[in-house]
Amino acid sequence: MKAFLFVCAIQLSTIANAQTPVSPSPTPFDGAWTVRIDCPATKEESGAKGYTYDFPATVTNGFISGSHGLPTSAGSLRIEGPIAPNGDALLQARGRTGNPDYAVKNPSSGTPYSFRIKAHFEPASGTGSRMESRVCNFTFKK
Repeated sequence: MKAFLFVCAIQLSTIANAQTPVSPSPTPFDGAWTVRIDCPATKEESGAKGYTYDFPATVTNGFISGSHGLPTSAGSLRIEGPIAPNGDALLQARGRTGNPDYAVKNPSSGTPYSFRIKAHFEPASGTGSRMESRVCNFTFKK
């Protein structure tokens, strides 16, 4: 019985240690950033008007997080994700639509949406593009 308890304790310890996050180190990308999203008007019949706006973001230990508006409000956007040491990033964007005229297929205001952003960062700047649905370009400035 003691051997069984000893093995169980080792297994639990191993599981706990495997789930404990390793504290990442600061990276050249860390700091305060401004993000610009630029989505030109779409041309199809159920298209959307174009828009551009800026919002703040922060990179901490190589992880970017930024938002425009409150997460549960119409017209909101939140981006986040890790930036690899070489500057490449696949970011996740989530939000809620605002004015239906500016969203593809004109969903009602407050409809949840998400998409991915393929981006590349240098220590003080970066660019990215939306991977799904409509064309949107991102510019990142430190």
